[in-house]
Amino acid sequence: MAAGEMGTSGVPNKYTRWYTNDLNMGSYFLTAPWCAIYIAWVAEQVGVRAKVGTDAYTPTWASWYAARGRWGTTPRPGAMVFFDWSGGKSRSGIDHVGIVEKVNADGSITSIEGNSSGRVQRVHRTSSIVGYGYWA
Repeated sequence: MAAGEMGTSGVPNKYTRWYTNDLNMGSYFLTAPWCAIYIAWVAEQVGVRAKVGTDAYTPTWASWYAARGRWGTTPRPGAMVFFDWSGGKSRSGIDHVGIVEKVNADGSITSIEGNSSGRVQRVHRTSSIVGYGYWA
């Protein structure tokens, strides 16, 4: 499901409209940074939103996972991956999120991310990872 959205870009988009209108979250989210909104939309499409949550503020969403004992530092396919572009390791510094698609042999991950350079794309990452939220 997530991979089928590759290349979607711009705001507002179908993810921010869904978040604003279907979840009644307010018009601010039509043009807000949308990486977390995209992940919540994917979770809704595959029927796991109740397990994944819908917080558009990435530090709060990471803390939501930690409060449920579903936070860690080991990558797993399907897990949410949280990033801090400044290189910190604190959940309060998180500013981006994606979905782990694959754990690579070299220890890096391949993730699918919304609002990565303004679009949905597949990204190979080795750094800036704070941790992972496990929904399953």
